[in-house]
Amino acid sequence: MSKKYTLWALNPLLLTMMAPAVAQQTDDETFVVSANRSNRTVAEMAQTTWVIENAELEQQIQGGKELKDALAQLIPGLDVSSRSRTNYGMNVRGRPLVVLVDGVRLNSSRTDSRQLDSIDPFNIDHIEVISGATSLYGGGSTGGLINIVSKKGQPETMKEFEAGTKSGFSSSKDHDERIAGAVSGGNEHISGRLSVAYQKFGGWFDGNGDATLLDNTQTGLQYSDRLDIMGTGTLNIDESRQLQLITQYYKSQGDDDYGLNLGKGFSAIRGTSTPFVSNGLNSDRIPGTERHLISLQYSDSA
Repeated sequence: MSKKYTLWALNPLLLTMMAPAVAQQTDDETFVVSANRSNRTVAEMAQTTWVIENAELEQQIQGGKELKDALAQLIPGLDVSSRSRTNYGMNVRGRPLVVLVDGVRLNSSRTDSRQLDSIDPFNIDHIEVISGATSLYGGGSTGGLINIVSKKGQPETMKEFEAGTKSGFSSSKDHDERIAGAVSGGNEHISGRLSVAYQKFGGWFDGNGDATLLDNTQTGLQYSDRLDIMGTGTLNIDESRQLQLITQYYKSQGDDDYGLNLGKGFSAIRGTSTPFVSNGLNSDRIPGTERHLISLQYSDSA
C-alpha cells in the first residue's frame, strides 16, 4: 500500500500547483498507536475503531470541506456544529468526545471548543477514532476520542508543495487562497520534518450573490487567515526506544477589516434594520485561535 500527497482542491474552481508526488511504502497491517502509547492492531482494540488515512481525508478536503465537516462524513455517528470555529455540541452517537493531537489532549477544564481549529490538514498523516466510553483519557470521553496524528520526517529526503485557489464567482471577495510546503529527511537514527501552511479565506455568498452573515459569537472562517508552522524530530535511540519532539505555532484569526454591521445606533438589535457584512471594522480585539505546542515524548516498546 502506498500513500500519496495530492493537490489541495476545492470546487467550483481549482487552480493547483504541486511538486512531484512522493510515494512511501508502508506495511499492509494497520497499527493504532493510542494516546496511552500502546501499539495494537485494529483487531486487538476493544472499542469500535476507525483509522482515517491521509488519502481519505484529502478527498474530503478537496471537495471543499473543512476538517470537522470532513470528519462528519468519515466517522459514523459523528455530529458537528455549525460552520463556525467552534466544535461545541460535537458528539459521537449523542455522547461527548475528546480530541488529541499526537496523543496530547486538547480538551481542557475550561471546556473550550476549538479543538479542531488547531492544525492545518496539510500536516495530518492520519486520524485514529475510538468510539465508546473509556477512562484512559480523562473526563468527557464517554463517546470516544479523535487522535490526530501529524506527519513525521522520514529517512529519505522528501519535499512537498501545494498551492491552490477557489472561487464561486459570486463576488471579487469570495475567493480563498492557499499555499503550503514541507521538507523532511534524515537517516535511520534521526529524522525530522518542517512545514509551513497558510490559507486566506474570503467571504461567503448565497445564491443571490448576497454576503452570508458573519458568526458574531464564535466567529467563522469568513475573511480570516490561518497559519500553521510545525516541526517534528525523531531520534531512534535503539531498536525499542524512541524520543520524539513536536513543536507547533498555529494561528487562525479573522480579518480586522470586516465585521457584522448592526446599523446606526445598533438598529438591527431593535429590529428596525437588517444586519449586514461591511468593512471598516475598528476593534481592539480580533477573535481567533492561537496555539503554541512543545511536546517531548519518550517511548519504549521492549
